[in-house]
Amino acid sequence: MKAKRGLMAIGMIVGAMAASAAFAATDIFPQAPLAGEKMQYRDLYRLRCATCHGANGEGTNQDYPRLAPALRGNPFVQHAPSGAIIQVIRKGRTGEQRLYHDSYPNMPAFGAEAVFDVDGLVQFLKTDLQK
Repeated sequence: MKAKRGLMAIGMIVGAMAASAAFAATDIFPQAPLAGEKMQYRDLYRLRCATCHGANGEGTNQDYPRLAPALRGNPFVQHAPSGAIIQVIRKGRTGEQRLYHDSYPNMPAFGAEAVFDVDGLVQFLKTDLQK
C-alpha cells in the first residue's frame, strides 16, 4: 500500500513538473488585464493554482494524472460565498469534505505565506477567471 502511494506521488510530481513547463511556454489569460492590481492576482493564480487547476481554470480532467477540477464555470466558485472559498484555500480539502470524485488527490492548504492576499485571489477566481 505504501509503495503504491509512493509511486502515485512520484507520478503526480512528474506530471505537475511537466505541466509547469507547458504553462510557462503558453500565453495564459490573453484577454486578462496586463497592468495594475489584477495582474498580481493573475500571477498568484499562475503560481499557486494553475499547475493543478489548469492555465485558464479548465481543470485537469482530460490529463493524467488528474490533479484538480475546473474552476472556470465551477458552480462552487461562481456561487459560494467568498468565505467558503477562502476556507478551502486556507485549510485544503480532504476526505468527506471533497465534492468531486476520488480520482483527484486532496487539495493542500495554502497559508498566508503562500497566498498573501487570499481575498484578491478569490475575487479573481469569481470574476476574471470566469470570463
